[in-house]
Amino acid sequence: MSLKERGMQMKSSINYVRFSLFHRFCHFLIIISFFGLVLTGMPLAFRSYGWARWLYELFGGYPTAGFIHRICALITFFAAFIHFLFLFICVSVQKRKGFFWGPGSLLIQPRDIFDIVGDIKWFLGIGKRPDFDQWIYWEKFEYLSLMWGTLVMAVTGLILWFPVQFTKIIPVSVASVVDLPGIALIIHRYEAILAAGFIFTIHFFHTHLLPEKMPVDEAIFTGKITEAEFRHERLNQFKRLESQRQLENYKVAPPSLFVSFLTRLFAVPILITGLLMVGFMFSALLVWAI
Repeated sequence: MSLKERGMQMKSSINYVRFSLFHRFCHFLIIISFFGLVLTGMPLAFRSYGWARWLYELFGGYPTAGFIHRICALITFFAAFIHFLFLFICVSVQKRKGFFWGPGSLLIQPRDIFDIVGDIKWFLGIGKRPDFDQWIYWEKFEYLSLMWGTLVMAVTGLILWFPVQFTKIIPVSVASVVDLPGIALIIHRYEAILAAGFIFTIHFFHTHLLPEKMPVDEAIFTGKITEAEFRHERLNQFKRLESQRQLENYKVAPPSLFVSFLTRLFAVPILITGLLMVGFMFSALLVWAI
């Protein structure tokens, strides 16, 4: 479908809010920081390969690439901080409900188990596609893995950033036996490879590279989805809002052609970069395994 045809389709359809400006801003910060960390960190993990050395020099080599890496780490810390501040305000100050249980929660619940079984049955052709709610089970897994991965990368990254200070924290008898920075480096490196491989494959293909979404799912950038997308992807949420007479509150004007163009101009090169990176990483790991 061409951009013009897609624009005509969006203008002729009803649109609903999917992501708020705050969540889109947080996602933007994560995109920028994650790609900066990957593009400056992976060359060190794969430094024996030509593409890694070229990429490292592209970002200024030593010490410039290291400075960029640390700045991106600080952006990640900031994104995590404002996200948890947002949760704290919603739960403790505004007393909103549903963050830890219910259809609007990103935590795994019994319903998700039934959705997984139903999805497998649908994939095998022995059942109908489950009707999902606000968050699909794989989105919950991605969110929780992001939280866990950020914590692991933050702790190990800070140990590598300030090795002397962290070594002083543990007893001398332990520090003489346990190489804390060395252990942190191993964990940091392999968690980074795992995270990059997951984002550039599972997340990309689940979110942006589905046939009906290609070349990019614009919802996280515009914050809007069409009624057809809403019904197809999250029918339970649509029906729930409809029964509660809240659906009208989510209606918004469709994104303009210009916004859609800017979204693709920003997102498509990033998608291509991620796919190239996972290709380079996979080929290097394959050669190493052989």
